[in-house]
Amino acid sequence: MSKYHISRRLQFVIQFINDEKYASKERILEFLTNKDFTVSPRTLERDFEKIKSDFGIELTYDKQHNGYYIDKEKSVKVESFFKFLELVTLTEVFSDGLKGSQKILDYVSFDDSSNLKGIENLETILLAIKQECDLEFTHYNFHRNSYKVKVITPIILKEYINRWYVIGVPEGAKEIRTFGIERISNIKLGKTSKLDKAPFLKQTKRFDNIVGLNYSQDKPEQIVLKITDRHKKYLESLPLHHSQTITACNENGYWHANYYLIPNYEFTIEILKMSIESEVLAPESFRNVIKQHLKEISNKYKD
Repeated sequence: MSKYHISRRLQFVIQFINDEKYASKERILEFLTNKDFTVSPRTLERDFEKIKSDFGIELTYDKQHNGYYIDKEKSVKVESFFKFLELVTLTEVFSDGLKGSQKILDYVSFDDSSNLKGIENLETILLAIKQECDLEFTHYNFHRNSYKVKVITPIILKEYINRWYVIGVPEGAKEIRTFGIERISNIKLGKTSKLDKAPFLKQTKRFDNIVGLNYSQDKPEQIVLKITDRHKKYLESLPLHHSQTITACNENGYWHANYYLIPNYEFTIEILKMSIESEVLAPESFRNVIKQHLKEISNKYKD
């Protein structure tokens, strides 16, 4: 399988334009020179073309601001690309560091709960998706404590809280299913898939309306939280959902966090994790769900 690669120079160009919002060509060239990449304006234009063709990132010039910006409407999956860029950058940092000294890992503390089990399956899964092949593997079911051989047509890979999942269609099924890669073993490529993926790709759009993995046929609704000024900064740096907006509140020291989604189990857990930093204002039905959870938690700690 060919290795996924993005040059360091292209990384710098994309990241600089994203951070600067409206970066002039002169500013970009100056930035690259400071990073030991001295290129001509024509070479930079070719970089723009390669960024568009290879990664679907459209860099558009704005005359009013005399600079370039990432046109999210014309680009493909910008948030996913920057997640990919983050992983690539980390890989390069560790690779370069380990060449000079094995001690670089002494300077990094990883979350012990994220052991990346099953990460070796990613390459085979991506290859199956790219070549439109079936996948055969043994899957472990947590609830039933059992192993079963599965044959699926993989549709997409999804990451959630440092875990990876393959979303696919089991043989004969009419709905997509989710399989955690840490519970997959004996994986191998199958025959070329004859499945029409189009209707199942539409099903994956359900994930756009939720946090995490548990989707339903419910309709998205407007969720309004009242959050503290302190917690606002955390939500701005790490939004719970792509629909999140933060707006002013008429109460000093508080803000409104607004979402348009289906309030599933994962979203409920995120609200409970915020504890005293947030309060559900609307809708009343979801507010009552949180109240009930808090009541049950409180009852567990009664003497």
